[in-house]
Amino acid sequence: MMRPGAQQYVVARPLYSEETFAEQHEKVYRHRKTMLDHVKQYFTCDAKRAKNAALSLLPVIGWLRIYRIKEWLLSDIVSGVSTGLVAVLQGLAYCLLASLPPWYGLFSAFFPVVIYFFLGTSRHISVGPFPVLCLMIGSVVTRLVPDEGPPVNITGFEGLTRDEQRVLVASSVTFLAGIMQLAMGVLQVGFVVMYLSDTLVSGFTTAAAVHILVSQLKFVLGLTVKGISGPLAIIYTLEIIFNKITSSNVCDVVISLVIMVVVFIVKELNDRFKSKLPVPIPIEVIMTVIACGVSYAFDFRTRYGIDVVGHIPKGYEPPMAPNLHIFQETAVEAFPMAIVGFAVAFSVAKVYSVKHDYTIDGNQELIAFGVSNIFGASFKSFAASTALSRSAVQESTGGKTQVAGLLSAIIVMIVTLAIGYLLDPLPKSVLGAVVIVNLKGMLMQFRDIPYLWRRDKPDCVVWLGTCIASILLGLDLGLAAGLGIELISVVLRAQFPRCSVLANIKGTDIYKDRKDYTDIYEPEGVKVFRIPSPIFFANIEFFRSKLVEAVGFNPLRVLRKRNKALRVIRKLLKKGDLQWTSKGFLNTSCEPIKESEDESNMEELDLPNNFKDLPARIDWNAELPANITVPRVDLHSLILDFAAVSFLDISALKGLKTALKELIRVEVEVYIVACDPYILEKLHDCCFFDDEVQPSIFFLTLHDAMLHILEKHPGTTDKKSDYDKIITTVTVHHPGGGLRSRDRNVGVGMATLRKQYVVARPVYSEDSFGENYEKVYRQHKTTLDHVKEYLTCDSKRAKNAVLSLLPIIGWMRIYRVKEWLLGDVVSGVSTGLVAIMQGLAFSLLAELPPSYGLYTAFFPMLTYFFLGTSRHISVGSFPVLSLMVGAVVIRLVPKEGPSANITAFEGLDPDQQRVLVASSVTFLMGIFQLAMGVLQVGFIVVYLSDTLVSGFTTAAAVHILVSQLKFVLGLTVQGFSGPLSIIYTLEEIFVQITATNICDLVMSILIMVAVFIVKELNDIYKAKLPVPIPIEVVTTIIACGVSYGFNFEKRFDVEIVGKMVSGYESPIAPSIQVFQESAVEAFPIAIVGFAVAFSVAKVYSIKHDYTIDGNQELIAFGVSNIFGASFRSFAASTALSRTAVQESSGGKTQIAGLISAMMAMIVTVALGFLLEPLPRSVLGALVIVNLKGMLMQFREIPYLWRRDKPECVVWVVTCLAATLLGLDLGLAVGLGVELLTVVFRTQFPRCSVLANIPGTDFYRDRKDYLNIFEPDGVKIFRIPSPIFFANIEFFKNKLVEAVGFNPLRVLRKRNKALRKIKKLLQTKNDDITEKGLRDLFNQMTDESDKMEELDLPTDLKDLPFRMDWNAELPSNISVPRVDLHSLILDFSAVSFLDISALKGLKTALKEFIRIDVDVYIVSCDVYIVEKLHSCMFFDDEIDTSMFFPTLHDAMLHVLEKHKEDKRRGRALRDTKL
Repeated sequence: MMRPGAQQYVVARPLYSEETFAEQHEKVYRHRKTMLDHVKQYFTCDAKRAKNAALSLLPVIGWLRIYRIKEWLLSDIVSGVSTGLVAVLQGLAYCLLASLPPWYGLFSAFFPVVIYFFLGTSRHISVGPFPVLCLMIGSVVTRLVPDEGPPVNITGFEGLTRDEQRVLVASSVTFLAGIMQLAMGVLQVGFVVMYLSDTLVSGFTTAAAVHILVSQLKFVLGLTVKGISGPLAIIYTLEIIFNKITSSNVCDVVISLVIMVVVFIVKELNDRFKSKLPVPIPIEVIMTVIACGVSYAFDFRTRYGIDVVGHIPKGYEPPMAPNLHIFQETAVEAFPMAIVGFAVAFSVAKVYSVKHDYTIDGNQELIAFGVSNIFGASFKSFAASTALSRSAVQESTGGKTQVAGLLSAIIVMIVTLAIGYLLDPLPKSVLGAVVIVNLKGMLMQFRDIPYLWRRDKPDCVVWLGTCIASILLGLDLGLAAGLGIELISVVLRAQFPRCSVLANIKGTDIYKDRKDYTDIYEPEGVKVFRIPSPIFFANIEFFRSKLVEAVGFNPLRVLRKRNKALRVIRKLLKKGDLQWTSKGFLNTSCEPIKESEDESNMEELDLPNNFKDLPARIDWNAELPANITVPRVDLHSLILDFAAVSFLDISALKGLKTALKELIRVEVEVYIVACDPYILEKLHDCCFFDDEVQPSIFFLTLHDAMLHILEKHPGTTDKKSDYDKIITTVTVHHPGGGLRSRDRNVGVGMATLRKQYVVARPVYSEDSFGENYEKVYRQHKTTLDHVKEYLTCDSKRAKNAVLSLLPIIGWMRIYRVKEWLLGDVVSGVSTGLVAIMQGLAFSLLAELPPSYGLYTAFFPMLTYFFLGTSRHISVGSFPVLSLMVGAVVIRLVPKEGPSANITAFEGLDPDQQRVLVASSVTFLMGIFQLAMGVLQVGFIVVYLSDTLVSGFTTAAAVHILVSQLKFVLGLTVQGFSGPLSIIYTLEEIFVQITATNICDLVMSILIMVAVFIVKELNDIYKAKLPVPIPIEVVTTIIACGVSYGFNFEKRFDVEIVGKMVSGYESPIAPSIQVFQESAVEAFPIAIVGFAVAFSVAKVYSIKHDYTIDGNQELIAFGVSNIFGASFRSFAASTALSRTAVQESSGGKTQIAGLISAMMAMIVTVALGFLLEPLPRSVLGALVIVNLKGMLMQFREIPYLWRRDKPECVVWVVTCLAATLLGLDLGLAVGLGVELLTVVFRTQFPRCSVLANIPGTDFYRDRKDYLNIFEPDGVKIFRIPSPIFFANIEFFKNKLVEAVGFNPLRVLRKRNKALRKIKKLLQTKNDDITEKGLRDLFNQMTDESDKMEELDLPTDLKDLPFRMDWNAELPSNISVPRVDLHSLILDFSAVSFLDISALKGLKTALKEFIRIDVDVYIVSCDVYIVEKLHSCMFFDDEIDTSMFFPTLHDAMLHVLEKHKEDKRRGRALRDTKL
């Protein structure tokens, strides 16, 4: 560690903004490849590329060419025989997990191995059955062919026995999994395995071990237990086992216990003495042979009734084709099997490839396993991967290549063809015991929980969530749940970063969290705000709220107050009640000035202050005329530290620009510092800059911006005492001379001569900085503290809770009857008329009689009136929700065919059944919303970004349009639900198109044209119209009258609304069976309903300057939907068009909403009969014409493609998925893709090698500038993103690429050389000379197998000389030359590290340190350093002294340490660093 003050950090250069820096330092133009360029490059082919492709597709060619027959063949034979014996036993045992006859496990240990021999890139893994995959196959097998009862109705099952049916299922699922693996390999998506972190895999395999253990209990106990699949299967299985426990077969139990004890003990001995044993004792094989012999000799089967393997047929069966019907039934399960099989095999293969120093290709591995499984499934084998225990045997017994694997397959073949009959008497309990005893490693992973909880709670949550979900829901759903939790954990880490306000550390140019240090300097009127994470759709609101909290005021509220004050001042000046004098405004009126309550033209209040027609510019912090109050703003400058902002998406760009404009408009200068160059490029591409937000706000460093501010506002420092100023040793740079140093107290540590940036201070490491500046100890709250705080209650908190649960109390207390009531009445009547029309129309989308839409316009509004926090939204039906409810209704009560088997349907007609389904789904939706509100998870709405919602609602508009065509055309079309339902619906419409009812069509066209024109006029003249023309109401009344007058129903066969329910029906209870059938659909309905309502409510709350509470909104909508569903209404949210009417027609509070509900009630109770002759085609036309806004969102695609391609992908995928798969599945797919884009942006960041810009302390991408300085032997590597499970390997690969060598490979080469030198030195007593050293090397032939020792630090203790690895070595030894002595890692943009990243980072650092490369980490977040300490990251090799506060500090330290290079010293002086 450096002694403080041992070196001086001296910088003298001009003060730079990004613009001035770009003017003085020419940037290299680099052509960036477009997507078309990448496509062309991918499909370009030449002879070399074709040859490489052929070699990559047949890796066997590569390693066979270098095969050393004399050295490797014997080892491969020994390994092959040992592995073959284990493979035979495991094949038989794991077959029981797949619920198949045992001998089919031998097929799985043979066929896939043969194919992998040719196509696989790993030389050490043993391909064959893997217990977790076998268990996943077994769950599919028992679902389609249960132990009791008939199998599923599948065509290929006719004439087959139960075992043959199960084999067909297993092979078909395996074939499908192989197709998926092959497809992923061809599409080059092998990187998907990175999403399965070590934590997730650990939790998943632990759960799988629990499942395997439970599944084998029936064999160990000798019980007959039927196979159960699906969620909670493990609970039901245990229940059956415990009910039958008294029937256990004692012989089976005793055999199993003996086998488990003996195998466990011998395995422990194998592990303890592995270095001394030539090969591990094959105890499983030995015990199996003994058990087989004893069982045969004592006839266990007959005497004790134990279950044995039985007859094993000789030879192989003919190939068979998979069953396509089974493909359809098992596609959902086959995909996780494909992923798990590949992930496990790739992980094991990677371990051995690193150990034995060769490379494996993830995409080729996918192809190899895909073809292996396809080929194997054709011969009735089941899914193959690898088992760690079997691969360990193959490698530890000396296996060098897949020749050992091929020999193991031959051993299996011999057993299958010739000696399988010897295994006939083997008790199945022995196989069960062998399986259980091999679970030790996986079950011991439970020990990870305390470690993870102490070190990284999000990773612990991922482990527990994956494990519990996999145990209870099944392995396929559990894996999906775990993957979802893992992705959300990444987003959550970035969503809620630890934002901070920074302050200057006196005497330095370093800025730290103001709460952490006492000796700090904060100029008046300046705030420095840091957000240590990317900014994207999920955290832009968090960023803005934290920014408002940091500055201490809401800029938008201040701006509106100021604009309202300007209105009052103009009005008073015009009246003469206010005059301008040299001393300011003078009130000439005797009456007090009343503050303006004018809320017209609210949009104008958000514009910049306009002083044009005023006699002078107003000083808002000076005294204003009486009764005019505007919040005082003492802030004049805000600096945003973007050093850790690695990317911005479109939502963030919009939110950031809005926030900047709000601050600029209240005369706060905003500066953004340390912004990534790629983000700056994106801002320019997205037209971010305008007259208000300009590029000049960007500065290179925080200190540059601070110096600029203090020069611009010199009064900030003049008023401060010397003690409060930054104290530093300043080096003043004179243009004509050299450097001159002097000690003096100078504000902000700079001489402002010609805007010079001058700093002189000691060079600091983090350790020396900590010694010089005392840090404030802050106790961070534990989880228990948060729980206690949450559950603590007092009178004040209870009062606030009551007020928050009943928001009506808040706004009723301030209700201005005289000013607001008339507006609410007018608004209520206008909104009520629209709500009636939309209620009737949207009922058709829900596949319900129209009158029930009036219920939805009434009941939910009553409860929202009391519980809702928004004063302007109109609660009721929403077309997208109605359509989603309709999909469930049509699935359970189709128009053609029988309804679903639900008890509550008995005695009800189809319409009543549909109403029951809709109300039950709505009830369940309300429960979900209420539960989320109580659990305070209202923030989840931020995961539905504007882009996702836009794509989703566009797809919903397409669905709505298609669903209404049958009414517009007057056709009878049966309802379809599920994936591709829109295709089937269109097909039926086109088939019937010639039967179109002309009257319906003409009427619909007229309605649509008239409504469209009037709506456009409403929009154009909205400023002049007191209320919008209610054209839907007008056209509905006209159509109703014309239909009644000309009897359209009978004369033209027009379908009309028909009988309307008069009054309200008695409440009903929901159906629990419908709950079970629709739970999957009800959850997305709850999310979409809340998200839409919250988004609309937020728009109007900002416009009218009040706050809404997301959690209370969830409670309000939850209770509203539960209450409404009890009275037969369907899902309620809000519609933007209806809410716009309520607000634009003068609505101030929810009294307008209550009056609109009264209007709906009047129609329901008294006037409903008047709507009976209304043609349904009119309602369909009204629905379609209102889709214009949603359908016009298609125009966003080109904009998004040009500005942000990942956002465009989210839009397109969400829209296509929601259109083709249905809205519920489409939303899930869209959300998954959206979360993946966040991970993807951080998974593949633009890493770069930095270089110094001469004459400055700036470091930029070396490829961007011509005039750069790079000291010999030093590399600066920057990763601009968090480091976590999905990108740690990418980080390590890019680091190796940057330095130009693999440190582990270099270390192994050096250790191999040392090992041989030491061995030869023991046999030579001559004095060692250079010639003698060469003689020694000429005799080197030894190849040791202790690979682990090669990864340890080089041990030079016993050598009589010091090895210089870069000097000339003997001709017959080659150790890669390493010219690097120092590596600096720039962590300024690393906002978090997870456990996987910590392990990977530690490994990478040690590899460099062990080959004598000094590693330094700079600009590391203080919370990351704390985490490294808590996770025991530091040891004898990795020391805290490697951390430096700035990159330049580290560089100066490196150059001082290696200053013997005179030339480098001269370069340093020339750059005045």
